[in-house]
Amino acid sequence: MKVWTIIKKEYKQIVSKKSFVISTILTPVMMAGFIFLPILLTKVGREEKTIVIEDYSGIVKQRFEENVKADKKVETELKLKFQTESAVPGKSGEQNILVKEYEKNLAAKKPGQLEILKEYKQKILDKEIDGLVLIPEDVLKTRRIFFCALNISDFETNKYITSAVQKILSEKMLTEQDIDIKVVKEAIRDVDLGTFKVKKEGTSKASSGMEYMMSILMLSILFTVIMAYGQLIMRGVIEEKNNRIVEVLISSTRTQTLFYGKIIGIGLAGLTQVGIWIGLAVGVMGRVALGVDNPLVNFLTLELAVYFVIFFIIGYFMFSILFSIVGASVNTDEEAQQFAAPITYLLLIPFIIGIMVTQNPNTPLVIIASLFPLFTPTLMFMRISVAVPAFAQIALSIVLSILFTMFLAWLGAKIFRVGILMYGKKPKIKEIMKWIKYK
Repeated sequence: MKVWTIIKKEYKQIVSKKSFVISTILTPVMMAGFIFLPILLTKVGREEKTIVIEDYSGIVKQRFEENVKADKKVETELKLKFQTESAVPGKSGEQNILVKEYEKNLAAKKPGQLEILKEYKQKILDKEIDGLVLIPEDVLKTRRIFFCALNISDFETNKYITSAVQKILSEKMLTEQDIDIKVVKEAIRDVDLGTFKVKKEGTSKASSGMEYMMSILMLSILFTVIMAYGQLIMRGVIEEKNNRIVEVLISSTRTQTLFYGKIIGIGLAGLTQVGIWIGLAVGVMGRVALGVDNPLVNFLTLELAVYFVIFFIIGYFMFSILFSIVGASVNTDEEAQQFAAPITYLLLIPFIIGIMVTQNPNTPLVIIASLFPLFTPTLMFMRISVAVPAFAQIALSIVLSILFTMFLAWLGAKIFRVGILMYGKKPKIKEIMKWIKYK
């Protein structure tokens, strides 16, 4: 039995399954859903919130009310309703003492606790209101306000409150310098940032949010496919080993031929799946483009598709060899999961780092990490999707990864030929290292 026969067998066995067709369709859909659905839900699923603003400074109340009435987005998009209240005699002194005590605790690096007025605390707990914004008397000096609520993770609400108060304080300070109010309003008006991606082919309009989401989507698909096919090889080897099918195969071919045949055959199935995804993406992009400067079209370029394939192939062979070594060395799924855990971490660590790379893709630490072969497939691809690095860095990462994969293939073949026929006891690391020395 020659290597090509094994390749065809493994390839047909994978692509003929219904699970292959289902995963080909569902994987990109599910990945896109995981990333874009939360964003959609934050917009569509927003519920109305009532927030009380307790103003002890006497600066914010009136201007805040005017700004809220003028801003149509507050009720239509953010779905916020504000109730502004000025401090009443008796409350102010009590509340400001508590605020100062809180700040004293912060300065002493002790856990601080802000005791809001009891009636507001109870209203928040009873969900009569959704939150309280406390503006201290010395807000102009400290530039610190406090937001108390059951849910403080609504970033849009937090951002709006901070921005609105910031503008009011700036307006107050400028008007006190006898600057015309019209000039002040023009000075503190929001700036609309238009983002354009600079590439060799030209500069085109792009959305920073779209760039980030699509980069994460592509990275997620790459990570998932490499992991899935690596696990597939590992379980396939364990199954053939336990069923003693491998003994029949080895009787008619060399273990090295079987090893490479399985990896290449399943790898071609994975490449077929990736090819289908790229074909579908090209078809969709062709319909979406139609000569329009679309951020999604500008992101999904031919260059990015080529690099996706390259790093999929490198990542697949690198990690499939590691997973196949595990499959040949162990006897049960439980043992396999223990041995495979470090390999999974080697994939997971660069995936996590890759999410942070979007902010600073060219720092020395990121560059060095992306050149480390086990991190290259995911981390270098993430850098390319955000801002294409120097070609020398990409070429060097590919060359180093190929050389490392060749070393792993040599190492894996030696371990595979011994481990595939070992049954019974769970091997130790020292024992596996001895297998490499066998001739």
